[in-house]
Amino acid sequence: MSSDASGRRGLTLGLLVIVAILSYVDRQVFTLFQDDIKVELGLDDAQLGLLTGMAFAAFYALAAFPIARYADRGDRRLVIAVCVSIWSAATALSAFAHNFWQMLLARIGLAAAEAGAGPAGMSLLTEIFPKDRRTTVISILLAANAVGLSGGLAIAGWLSQWYGWRTVFLIVGLPGVVIGLLVYLLAAEPRRRGLAQPAPNSQSSMEAVLRTMASNPSLRWVALLLCMVPVTGFAFILWGASFFQRVHAMDKTETGFWLGGAMAAGLVIGNLVAGWVSDHYGKANPRFNGWFAGIGLLISFPFGLGFALSGNAYVALACFVVVKFMMTLHLGPIIALCFAQVPEQMRAMMSATINMFIGLAGVGLGGTVAGFLSRHFTPDYGTLSLQPALAVLSVCLLVGGIAAIMAGRTARPLEI
Repeated sequence: MSSDASGRRGLTLGLLVIVAILSYVDRQVFTLFQDDIKVELGLDDAQLGLLTGMAFAAFYALAAFPIARYADRGDRRLVIAVCVSIWSAATALSAFAHNFWQMLLARIGLAAAEAGAGPAGMSLLTEIFPKDRRTTVISILLAANAVGLSGGLAIAGWLSQWYGWRTVFLIVGLPGVVIGLLVYLLAAEPRRRGLAQPAPNSQSSMEAVLRTMASNPSLRWVALLLCMVPVTGFAFILWGASFFQRVHAMDKTETGFWLGGAMAAGLVIGNLVAGWVSDHYGKANPRFNGWFAGIGLLISFPFGLGFALSGNAYVALACFVVVKFMMTLHLGPIIALCFAQVPEQMRAMMSATINMFIGLAGVGLGGTVAGFLSRHFTPDYGTLSLQPALAVLSVCLLVGGIAAIMAGRTARPLEI
């Protein structure tokens, strides 16, 4: 491969890493300030759960499939550029919300646009990079999401020293429009130059992907995993900032620094380790990916309980690092396992389907159920109500670990 082509691949990966970071920075600003938003807009925890959870996830899922279907046959860098510009504008518009419904509309715009960039980016990167680097590239993109999760908290916590939540939404939202333009102008897209045109009728549909998953035992187990693990993972992420502020009396700056650092340590390292291990040991034996993912999930369960129930903030943070590291080992290998079992022209739709499961189960159920459980436990636990709520949701890690092992045992790869 020429140095020019290799450089263009690296530039494309770099730009999509920035896009992935921005998508989670925009989300995390809301979670850090959600208690302030709750007070100013007159909300309760159930309404907060809807804003961070099901309302976001439902529109994320609805928008993902039509955008991904175009991405499987059209200009993927255009898709990414438009999506990042729209979600950045929606983030900035959140600054002007004065009630639940206005904030809901802004969150819907954010969700719908974020739904499109991930599948298009994943499809593009798995095409322009060789197969023996596929899981590493996927894991780099997932690690970028983790940087956004942790960096979003850290940036918002730092800015909170001088600005309120409305100003912070404007500060973090507007730069994304510029990034969208750079993606459109500079990222590689083989289809634009006629180097990788999909065959006629090669694009897939959601129905085709779901039929493929239903007919494949391994992918059925993956579906169960994706219905379980994100519930715990996103409940911890979406309510983590409020958890440390309410249960451990941290202020926003402390929360952004400590929780952001814990997310970075667990999620970034976990994704990079998962990519390296999977590319070295899973490419010749895809069943390894399921076993590797499952063992990590089973180990994460006791640390999830430790995070939720510990009375010491630093013990909770240490448990959070471990649980996030062990949980994160599953996603890159599981995505690679899925991609190995479907044809190339179905991968953007497969990615959108994975995102649908993660969004509905994690952001939707995880964020929403945690809010309702917290409200349920409030009469008995008061400000500590998030502790039993998050402990209950930790049980999903056990089910997910078993499902991952079974996905590996029953894998039937088409190609690696």
